[in-house]
Amino acid sequence: MSTQPHAVELRIDEIVVHGVDIERPHGLAEAFETAFSRLLLDRGVPPGWVAGTVGAPDRPLFTVLPRSAAVEEVADGLARTVYEGLGG
Repeated sequence: MSTQPHAVELRIDEIVVHGVDIERPHGLAEAFETAFSRLLLDRGVPPGWVAGTVGAPDRPLFTVLPRSAAVEEVADGLARTVYEGLGG
């Protein structure tokens, strides 16, 4: 029997992006969801998630992005930062 969850629900209250000119900024949420889902499929769900021991990070998460970027590039960077910040 698999210990991997069938669904993952992630609630992010706020993502703040400063100093980056994002083309199609309204598509960022959808692009982030796609990028984060891809990370879960590629890297799997970390053990702490399965055990239910993951909570919100105790610090803000930061990443460096290019000054001008496609929404997918920004979403990929943000997804990696959140995944790693949550123990991935």
